[in-house]
Amino acid sequence: MRGKRFIPYAAGLLTGVGALLAVCVLAALVLSLTDSAGSAAGAASVLALAIGSFVSGRTAGMIKRRDGLKTGALCGIMFSAAAMLISLIFGEFGTIMLLLKPLLCAFFGAAGGVAGVNK
Repeated sequence: MRGKRFIPYAAGLLTGVGALLAVCVLAALVLSLTDSAGSAAGAASVLALAIGSFVSGRTAGMIKRRDGLKTGALCGIMFSAAAMLISLIFGEFGTIMLLLKPLLCAFFGAAGGVAGVNK
């Protein structure tokens, strides 16, 4: 019984990562077809992170069926931990986005959690 409390978060993180990868592939396709500038790649990555966090929180909220705001925000923060780790590995430790990613993920995760509970 004890391990069942983590199932919504695990399922949310897995679906969030799937959504993140799908948005990244689509954004890469659009950017390569339109020959966009490098700044558009940064905006596409923030969009992918926001969508992944929303889907992650929504899935966790749909499974848990209560405490959508808290569940989604927690799922978004866990989702941002992986993004921050990847940012640190690839050398983006001096940018303001490193501080904004947890806030962005928590916000969109909480919105997804509320949407999932209300579905």
